Amino acid sequence: MATPVFAINDDLSWKIQHRPLFFQGNDGNPVQWPDKVAVVREDTGRCLGVVSKGFETVQNSDLLTLIQPLVAEGLLTVENTGYLSHGARVFAQAKVNQEYAVLGEEYQGYVTLLNGHVGNCAVAIGSSMFRVICGNTFTAAYSDISEKYRHSAGVTQRVLESQFVLDYVNGAMAKYAEYMQPLALTSCSSTQFRAALEEIYQRPVKDMRESFVAKLNDLFYNGAGNNGNSLYDVFNAVTDYNSHESRKTESGRFNYTNFGHGARIAQRAVAVLTEMAAV
Repeated sequence: MATPVFAINDDLSWKIQHRPLFFQGNDGNPVQWPDKVAVVREDTGRCLGVVSKGFETVQNSDLLTLIQPLVAEGLLTVENTGYLSHGARVFAQAKVNQEYAVLGEEYQGYVTLLNGHVGNCAVAIGSSMFRVICGNTFTAAYSDISEKYRHSAGVTQRVLESQFVLDYVNGAMAKYAEYMQPLALTSCSSTQFRAALEEIYQRPVKDMRESFVAKLNDLFYNGAGNNGNSLYDVFNAVTDYNSHESRKTESGRFNYTNFGHGARIAQRAVAVLTEMAAV
């Protein structure tokens, strides 16, 4: 099976094996090299490189274990996985879900997991602003991260004991709660709702599309968890519209919400509503 040199959106479900290395002796017969082993992709049989016998592999599945429980809980969304050099280096990146991420720049980066299977890099666990799309961005992300684990004996257990991802998400949620609690405790009338929309979208309600205002109004009163009586309901209406109504396609809504005008609107909503709650 041919293995691409580089792949994005690979699920990293394959495993690494260490296999014996042989060379041709003087008599023409194979002789095993006792100090080195070949690093082989189990699914394709491709040799990715050579490492010493003391090199401990961290399987892709073990690396992904750091984020999978939080993905299952809906706290993280995996955005970028893949490999370089036929699988010699692998990466996985996830972001704190939108409702948490908009609340502070420190949570705008990716939870990034990097690993080298042939001694070309340590296991790296941290946050990076770089989306890995090539060797250069892999290197840049790797340089961003300070928590690294060498492939010595016991590395897999040390990696599995890392608290970075959990601490990162808990910090984001604490920041979210810090901003949202005052909004949840501040009542909001229909008049205040309209005033908030004008500040958030920076134009009079009368100049907005009628269907757009009607949808936001419906989300304010009837959106998930909303009953139309607090500034928190306003925030939920705005972010719910961004995530589910703003564009026709899922990819369009995703880009709008996380990277486009929708991200700026959500950030403005936090600022506007926080100011209203302080009055």
